[in-house]
Amino acid sequence: MKTLILTRHAKTEQLGYFSTKSDFERELKPRGYKDSKLIADDMIQRQVKPDLLVSSKAKRAEQTTEIFAEKLGISKETIVHEQFLYDGYTTSELMSFIGQYENQHDCIMVVGHNPEIAMTAITLTGSDYLHFPTTGTIAISFDVDNWENINAREGKIEWFISPKEFK
Repeated sequence: MKTLILTRHAKTEQLGYFSTKSDFERELKPRGYKDSKLIADDMIQRQVKPDLLVSSKAKRAEQTTEIFAEKLGISKETIVHEQFLYDGYTTSELMSFIGQYENQHDCIMVVGHNPEIAMTAITLTGSDYLHFPTTGTIAISFDVDNWENINAREGKIEWFISPKEFK
């Protein structure tokens, strides 16, 4: 059994016309920190602790991932940072990347961006539509022993949560 957890980064600052930051450099708002902690606390209640955290290299995704790592008791030094999660990818490309881990991990968490996070969840579960608000998190299970054996539309949604559920 393999479980893939997909999380959209937490709420971030907006860029204005006169902003000196790029989209890549945008940081979390205070609400983003709070929302990340809410979702991590729910994962603790569910007794879910990923074996591996993979994050986009964008600042907001890295900050979100680091909050999850801290709350879940995962060393920040073990987080895998990947540029392709910011640049855009297909579900096939993400699964090829994850496939390199074969049997090393049973539960992998990926923190990235829309629309890719939502489209990946839709493709893997066969769902018609999934709205992914910031910090929206879905756990998808697969009845396989190796990540390379995962196929589209064969994933089962175990749970799907967002911060709004806790407010």
